[in-house]
Amino acid sequence: MAEPQDTEGMVRGALEAFNSGDTEAFLGRFSDDMRFRMNGTHGFSNPCASKAEFVDLVGRVVAGLSEMIQLEVESFHVAGEWVICEAAGRAKTTAGEPYLNSYCMLWHVRDGKIVELKEYNDSALIERMFFPEGR
Repeated sequence: MAEPQDTEGMVRGALEAFNSGDTEAFLGRFSDDMRFRMNGTHGFSNPCASKAEFVDLVGRVVAGLSEMIQLEVESFHVAGEWVICEAAGRAKTTAGEPYLNSYCMLWHVRDGKIVELKEYNDSALIERMFFPEGR
């Protein structure tokens, strides 16, 4: 089991890399067989069973943005191998509209890598902003 400091440092480092646009440092924190799931029934909510699938999904999200999402952590709780993080995100879509979403993310760290990430957000907002005409 990961030590709380290792778990916390791994996730905080991932969030810092994400916000600074350091894709290599962000993705380097995930295991190759990591799992990702986003709530909802929109085009981004299909589960990912590997880092390669996660990279593809992130690429599809980024394609709809003119400014990358910046996450502001509102609360951060470590429980063994798990981190619960609430955050507010802001970005701009390619249509020039502000994209403001709220997130609750559950990060699972094992053996020095992030092995699972579950993201809960305003899925109706994602549907409206990224899939206005449906899937």
